[in-house]
Amino acid sequence: ESNSEKLKYLQSRLKLSDSKLKAMILTHPNLLSFSIENNLEPKVNYLQNRLNMNETQIGEFISKSPSILGMNVKGNIEPKIAWLQERLNLTDGEVRKIIWKLPNIFTYSLSDNMERNLDWLQKRLALSNDQTSKIVMRFP
Repeated sequence: ESNSEKLKYLQSRLKLSDSKLKAMILTHPNLLSFSIENNLEPKVNYLQNRLNMNETQIGEFISKSPSILGMNVKGNIEPKIAWLQERLNLTDGEVRKIIWKLPNIFTYSLSDNMERNLDWLQKRLALSNDQTSKIVMRFP
């Protein structure tokens, strides 16, 4: 696949303006090294379906955090989504809201960052699980 094909795919699939596409590639040129068939398309489809986003939303989401296209779904993205849902007892919609507000959450370490910080917050403020969930929903 040529770089031209990859640019065309990204712009068309994510509904990006020329300026958003340019900004995305300038900040994440490695996107051009990814295969459409083996990387870009499966990840965009997975994220759109898993996070229940429409065509416009998935484009906005990925343009805010293009590095997500370089992340491993089974080893990084899905475990963090599952952990958030389990730890905070969140619905799919609530997880989507958190990820929308903080798309770089996938760059955080579960054990060294997310789990430790949530545990500290909950213990320090003597919060119930429900109270912790509400805080995270408002201020991820």
